[in-house]
Amino acid sequence: MAKLSKLQAHLFLVGASIIYGCNFVVSKLAMPDYITPFAFIFLRILGGAILFTLLHTFTVKEKVTDKKDFLRLLLAALFGASFNQLIFYEGLAQTSAINASVIVVSSPIIVLTLSSIFLKEKVTPLKIIGISLGFIGAVLMIGLNGIAFHSGSVQGDIMVLINASLYSVYLIISKPLLAKYHPFTVTKWTFVFAVPFVTVMSWNDITTMNWESIPLPIWGAISYAIVFTSFLAYLFYAIAMKVVNASTASFYIYFQPMVATVVAILVFDETIKMVQVIAAALIFSGVYLISIKKKPKEKMN
Repeated sequence: MAKLSKLQAHLFLVGASIIYGCNFVVSKLAMPDYITPFAFIFLRILGGAILFTLLHTFTVKEKVTDKKDFLRLLLAALFGASFNQLIFYEGLAQTSAINASVIVVSSPIIVLTLSSIFLKEKVTPLKIIGISLGFIGAVLMIGLNGIAFHSGSVQGDIMVLINASLYSVYLIISKPLLAKYHPFTVTKWTFVFAVPFVTVMSWNDITTMNWESIPLPIWGAISYAIVFTSFLAYLFYAIAMKVVNASTASFYIYFQPMVATVVAILVFDETIKMVQVIAAALIFSGVYLISIKKKPKEKMN
């Protein structure tokens, strides 16, 4: 594929963040009243596998050349599309969307730490400051809606935290693969390998669900999760990570609560508060700081 510019990569990450930001609300419409978390994930992963296989078949048709890479792809499937998804949606069903979103923003800090250990990414002062500003901005944005970790949702909150950790590992695992293969190839195998695991874990829910009772609007929410969250958002992240590093990609998780706030303003006619403006400014300042690339020192003659 044609080499992306840094700006294009960041735009893909913004697009993925918008999709994920809306997903918190959309998914809660379906779960747990109309569909169980495990049955929901089964549809997401199976739908994603089908869409990515079709995309790969009619475009790049690239083969995985090194058999050792299949093991890394299997691990990517487990951490990025199987266990993390099952745990996240089970946790989301037991906690609030607000609690879940504030926990998920811990992911960039985890990714920064893991990247420095396993990928040898340089942790610069600017990157630390940028991630810190983004974290503060995200927490300010979420805090406007009221965070209630005392509300009896501790188990759900812990599960969402585990999901954030697993997804962080997925970003680390997939980075070397994306340096070697086309994004379509990596995402296809990630979802294809995830299908058997998710099927086994969710089989009881799949066979006992009353599928006919799900109303059409809820099928719309489920379709959003399949087409946008499972397919496009994963694809956008994979494409962007051909250019940016894992810690930069993970930073865009901070945009998710901001997206949720903007949606609330547009849909529910809420007014913009000064704290929201300050929080958004902190997040965008963080993006700027982590995007600054240190120029190499000129050699002395």
